[in-house]
Amino acid sequence: MKPAISVNIGKRAVLTMSKRKTDLVGIIAEDDSDVESIKILIHRIADNDTIGIKKFVGRGCGKIISKSKAWVKILRDQGCTVLILVHDLDKNKLDVLKAKLESCINPCPFEKYLICIPVLELESWLLSDTVAIKTALNLKKLPKIEGNTFDIADPKEFLERIIASNSNNEKRYLNTVHNKLISKELSIEKAKEKNPSFVPFYNFVKNNL
Repeated sequence: MKPAISVNIGKRAVLTMSKRKTDLVGIIAEDDSDVESIKILIHRIADNDTIGIKKFVGRGCGKIISKSKAWVKILRDQGCTVLILVHDLDKNKLDVLKAKLESCINPCPFEKYLICIPVLELESWLLSDTVAIKTALNLKKLPKIEGNTFDIADPKEFLERIIASNSNNEKRYLNTVHNKLISKELSIEKAKEKNPSFVPFYNFVKNNL
């Protein structure tokens, strides 16, 4: 933190402290574990853990489609300046899903917003870094994953299998517990390299927060 600076106003000297600007980010996602992971990654990419978060959770994708327009307005009214709407691609077509989500929040009251679609799921991002998985869960062995992670058919199930097999079946994967732990360890560079759907999220946070 920079030292206090004395500023003369008339005959009074007022002490001002340099303070880092913080934003309040509104997040709409399918579940709380997604929100926690996104929050951790925002703080890490922006190098600012004072960024505040307000959220709405759909408990699945259906409610996001039906409720997001109202939720976006509430988040704006609550003082959020940035919006990130997260929806896994799953078995949808990327351009079709993105257009549908854009339509759901149109017209968007946020100048700065991102429709964030992890391919195929947010867990695909986490699979980009096996060292992070090993460290976060204290596994006995390092999991091995060849190539990119966006074409792993069921990322959650895949995570469950590699965690079990590399812990001699001593650990059971729970996304509600372990996703945030892996997010804290995840190599940002590996996520960008192995899953291109991470790049728009990274660039948005870097440029706007």
